Amino acid sequence: MTLVELIIAVVLAAIVLGAATASSLRQQHSHASILSTTDTDAQIRAATLVMAGQLELLDPLAGDLVQGEADDSAIQVRAPVAQSLACRREVGAATLLPEVPSTIALGGVVSVPRSGDTLWWLADSTWRAAKVTSVNSVTVACGLVLGSGRTVQLILGAADTIEAASPMKVTRQTRYSIYRASDGTYQLGVREWNDSTHRFSAPQPVAGPLLPRSGSRRSGFRYFDAAGVELTSIAGPIDVAAIARIRISAQSVVAVRGSVQDSVRVDSVDVALHHVVAH
Repeated sequence: MTLVELIIAVVLAAIVLGAATASSLRQQHSHASILSTTDTDAQIRAATLVMAGQLELLDPLAGDLVQGEADDSAIQVRAPVAQSLACRREVGAATLLPEVPSTIALGGVVSVPRSGDTLWWLADSTWRAAKVTSVNSVTVACGLVLGSGRTVQLILGAADTIEAASPMKVTRQTRYSIYRASDGTYQLGVREWNDSTHRFSAPQPVAGPLLPRSGSRRSGFRYFDAAGVELTSIAGPIDVAAIARIRISAQSVVAVRGSVQDSVRVDSVDVALHHVVAH
């Protein structure tokens, strides 16, 4: 091999290696962009779907939305944390059905009931309510299920009588909001009412980071009445009893390497609320 042939071979090898490296870098950038977009879309879907699941069973006429606590960045609701049937007839207390592995579950618990929650039970086709003052862990046997098991007994602040097999649900004041976290990012967070401190707990992130505003679009909530007219807080607090539909919007930034402008991903979902007989 002559010197000229060696130089030509080295140049060709460099060209081939450079092309392969450039192709590999493009694939890496494309892969990183796809991962970033997928992660952002997952966060946005989490924000919209979590909220939709919480809102779709609420009834504004029954007080499930709190008057004066619905705006474009936050909404306070009476969120269900448990539902069951009354294990037995009691006065001033209510015992949830125990969980017995050999039987079909007739209820469910998202969060263990606690002092300050509200118990609702169906009596004579009307939902009645009483504040929960304390919660006991008990082992009981009920005629509605085969066997005994651990469950919770709710002590109420009123001497109401709850008949056996009465449908029951436990609710807790919960506030969802777009807030600025300690790291400077904006998150969709949830805060639950704590009766012992008489205030809401610190926000716990549900999804994020989110972009609060992008032009005329924003992450948050919009409210509409039954005729499709948007309800705003410009002239005063929104009348929550008039809300028939809530639009949940979320947007976030996808950082695109090598691009002058990042990409903004947006998604929204509309939730139609129930309007049944007031409790």
